[in-house]
Amino acid sequence: MSTHTPFPSFSTVNFYAGSKLNRLSWLRTSSAFLNSAISSDATRFVVLNNLDPLVHKAGDKEGGLATLSWAEVRDTIEQSKQLCGGTGPGIFGPDVYRLENRAGEQRQKEFARATDGLGPSNLALVFLGIDESDLAATSLPGQMAQDASNNADKAANDDDANAPAGRPYFALSLSFVPPTNGAGAGAGTASEQLPTRKLLDKLKADDKYDFLDMRANSATKSWPLEDAAVVAQAKSLVDWNERCQYCPACARRQYSLWSGYKRGCSSSLAPYAPPTSSSSSSSSSPSFTQPFESTSTDICPSTQVLSNFHYPRTDPVIIMAIISADGNSVLLGRQKKWPRGFVSCLAGFCEPGESFEEAVRREVLEEAGVKVNEVVYHSSQPWPYPTNLMAGFFGIASEDATIRLDLDNELEEARFYTRQEILAVLDSESDRAFTRAELAKIDEKVKADLEKEGVVDLSKSDGEDKVVDRPRIRLPPDTAIARVLVSAWARGDALLPHQVNGNQQRTKM
Repeated sequence: MSTHTPFPSFSTVNFYAGSKLNRLSWLRTSSAFLNSAISSDATRFVVLNNLDPLVHKAGDKEGGLATLSWAEVRDTIEQSKQLCGGTGPGIFGPDVYRLENRAGEQRQKEFARATDGLGPSNLALVFLGIDESDLAATSLPGQMAQDASNNADKAANDDDANAPAGRPYFALSLSFVPPTNGAGAGAGTASEQLPTRKLLDKLKADDKYDFLDMRANSATKSWPLEDAAVVAQAKSLVDWNERCQYCPACARRQYSLWSGYKRGCSSSLAPYAPPTSSSSSSSSSPSFTQPFESTSTDICPSTQVLSNFHYPRTDPVIIMAIISADGNSVLLGRQKKWPRGFVSCLAGFCEPGESFEEAVRREVLEEAGVKVNEVVYHSSQPWPYPTNLMAGFFGIASEDATIRLDLDNELEEARFYTRQEILAVLDSESDRAFTRAELAKIDEKVKADLEKEGVVDLSKSDGEDKVVDRPRIRLPPDTAIARVLVSAWARGDALLPHQVNGNQQRTKM
């Protein structure tokens, strides 16, 4: 008897979810906390190269997430800090970068908003949270969790008074190159000589490590959920910090605040920069604000309204397994850009002013011409490519559902697959992830195979296709919510609405 991992409605935790970190969002503005956390002996760094995480290359942990300690990244971060004008102890905060509130108490609120959790301008460096899973208590706003065995000696040490209990996590990009190599990034410093690039080269040359493309490697399916979740958080935030380098209101440079969770227009720094910064661009002593200096004297519109800062975005996406009215088949399709033989659930972005349920019905109607009646939620999944949140649903197709592929030109194939067809794939598929090599070869080879074996148009949904030798389809890997939805329906894990004798009832299907 075959066994399977159940994916029950409402309680399934998908890959990229299930984080063990307490994000401590209320402490992202505290420079004292951030400086203590980043330099803790317990701290671990998720290191990314082009958004691919560092992994172990050999041994028992081969293919698993690898993290670095503060001792291993200290020189890289300290040198980066110095290149953008940082001096003295610490990595975060206005004092480190010689930014001063010279206007007194009346400007204290504005000064704090412009400098809270400020870090090196030439790094994509983000505080992710603290793993408190081994602690007896969880940190709450105004109440940090304590670990007597770890922190008994630290309380008496002023330097460690803010040291958190648990294991802090940060994310650091080694491939990020600032838009300018002016004085703030290191005058005359070529990108290959940046401290991050030196560490990257060192790690690439080390036989112990590699960088893993998580979408094209089957090794990730065996990762613990908490490792995948921390990487998803790291990838999304690092990607956002790397891409958002210019103010959307005035096109001046942005800089990082709140340890990577907020970006501000550099015009906000003008009142607090050292008085000599404008005349010291050729000086050997760099200033944090030098890369941001602009000839424009216009007031940035973003500083005049409530939304004068830029925050990370998450794009909501709906993904849905559409079940036939009789409950015996599921609608799957293939986009033109996908390999032949590979099918998945339909999906699409939510639009402004649209509910999840409305988005499900709209997308299915637009892509396949199928009307959807009842819609029910199953589970969700963070999808860090780059920053999506996938909300998974089941929908019940109307009884007269007829698939059309001539509507928005997105799908090349679509049909209703029977439960038996899906179970045959779920029960026998051994390799559930596509490698890059496969993706390059499949589209060329399978098309010829389909023609050779006489397979008819897969878009037909009338159940009249009698071809026996249809090649087995491939479904998304275990790490994708699309596979979870299809499996939950096929194996009876999902709780669905269904029409029974004209009365809507809830039933497991």
